[in-house]
This record gives sequence, C-alpha cells and structure tokens, in this order.
Amino acid sequence: MIVGLLVLSLFSAGAGPSGIDPYHNQGPLVFLVKDIHKPVRARLHWPDRVLQVSSSLMILADWLTTIDGRRKGYPESNPILGTYPSLGRVNVMIGSGLAANAFLVPRIKDKELRRGIWAAMVLLEAKALHGNRNAGLKMNFRF
Repeated sequence: MIVGLLVLSLFSAGAGPSGIDPYHNQGPLVFLVKDIHKPVRARLHWPDRVLQVSSSLMILADWLTTIDGRRKGYPESNPILGTYPSLGRVNVMIGSGLAANAFLVPRIKDKELRRGIWAAMVLLEAKALHGNRNAGLKMNFRF
C-alpha cells in the first residue's frame, strides 16, 4: 500500500507545467460563467407607478371587505383561501399578496410583463370588489 501511494504521489506531482494543478478540487463547474444575475429594481415610469399604486389600493380594499365578510360569516369565493378561511389565513395570504405586488413585481425588468401583471390585478380586484359591494360588505379595519 505504501508503494502504491508513493507511485501515485510521483505521477501526480507532474500535473501541469509547475507541478500544481490549478483546477484541483474545483470540479467541472469551474468553467461555467455565471449568467443569472440577481433581480434588480427596474426603472419605473409614471404608468408603472399608477398601476402599482392602483393595484395595491384595490388589493387593500379587497382585503378589508373580505375581513368584513368573514366576520359576518359569508363564504369566500377565492379558491386559494378556501370557503370559510380563518381571519389569520386571510390576513397572511392577502397581506403576502399585497407585499409581493408592492415589492416583488417592480423587480420584473420586462415592462410589458410588469404592467400586464398589475393590469390583471386591477381587473381581478375590480371584479372582487364589485361582488363584495353587491353583497353589502364594507371596509373593516379590524384585522
């Protein structure tokens, strides 16, 4: 065994011109170039700000009317929340959606996609608010 280790050390000492392998213990991924960059906040213009603020306000209004509906015992029509979600679940789910709308969507660099997401949220929330208003729900600020 000692002879084998001696032979291995003699042959591996000659790797490379200086005897040191520069890629030793770095693996095959050492040659890959990092082409995935961290998302950075895209430059937002006034149409972006209008869509961002309007969609965020509509999500907030839907959140407050949903809380009123839950306190009155009405069933929820949102399939993600479920038919009779708890107030905690409503607060966590809609609050995280509002945070994503306000802080993650602006990081999308493609302005058409970013504006499309916000426009879709405005339309979806307008439909939800219309249904909540027709059901007689008011904005309830008791979270």
